[in-house]
Amino acid sequence: MDSPVPIITVLGMHRSGTSLCASVLQAMGVDMAEAAAPSPENQRGHWERPRINDLNESVFAVFGRGWRSAAHVLALPEHWLGDARVQAVRRELAAWIAPRLGGAFPFGFKDPRTSRLLPLWRQVFADLNVVPRFVYCVRDPAQVARSVAARDPFGRDQAEYRWLLYNAGGVAGVGDDPVCVVPYEAWFTDPVGVVCRLADFLGLPPLDARALASVVDGALRHDAAGVAPARKLAARLHQRLLDCAGEPRFSTDLCEFCGFVLEFEQLVQPLLVETEVLRASVADQNRVIGDLNGLVRQLRAAA
Repeated sequence: MDSPVPIITVLGMHRSGTSLCASVLQAMGVDMAEAAAPSPENQRGHWERPRINDLNESVFAVFGRGWRSAAHVLALPEHWLGDARVQAVRRELAAWIAPRLGGAFPFGFKDPRTSRLLPLWRQVFADLNVVPRFVYCVRDPAQVARSVAARDPFGRDQAEYRWLLYNAGGVAGVGDDPVCVVPYEAWFTDPVGVVCRLADFLGLPPLDARALASVVDGALRHDAAGVAPARKLAARLHQRLLDCAGEPRFSTDLCEFCGFVLEFEQLVQPLLVETEVLRASVADQNRVIGDLNGLVRQLRAAA
């Protein structure tokens, strides 16, 4: 049997520098995306693979937990991985990636949703006989919450809770595997050091100063001053992640802390489910009222 090949997997919560990291890896010789796909939020591009994004999102959609839904913060059902629809996604992911492996450049991908779907991706990696090389992007949860709330239809509190779940799930999913932690702020304070660590971790040549400067532009840094600090739980998880930057693996302390966070997620699950049921009920009632109002207007017009 052939030896497993590496697949570079960039993890981290949305708005945590995963796009910047992917663009640097692309410049270092990793096949990270078919196209940059710039947007107002990421002027240099998202560097994502739309097919992988869509399939990841479809798993959440199966259980009514799409990114733009308030239900996204709900944990996936206990036996979600064995669901036939999820297993169909597993086969589609493996079939799409398989012909793209073994090329002249190492294959990689970036999608923040992967952080919460690593049990599924473990199966995909096994199907493909590949070894994941995890690059983990982390950013101040208060800045992430600000950025997400500015882009998407929910407030900072929910965005910060999502940061907590994404990072706790990502750490638990990586477990004791080798990982390279990349703090967002380090791209602007020590970009050469970050690239050298990535190069050493992945066995790639580092970028020269000119090439690096063409990718990492300090003018595009989106941190804002005067943002209220994150709550203590998120702040402590953030600090523990930063403490692992430069280390070859996540610390036992960090893994245990994330285990406690995921236990808390299960503890509040019933309350969140009831809240989501109530929200859906109110939305249904509003639709019915809207339909009735429309019917009344039609009757009045006919009279």
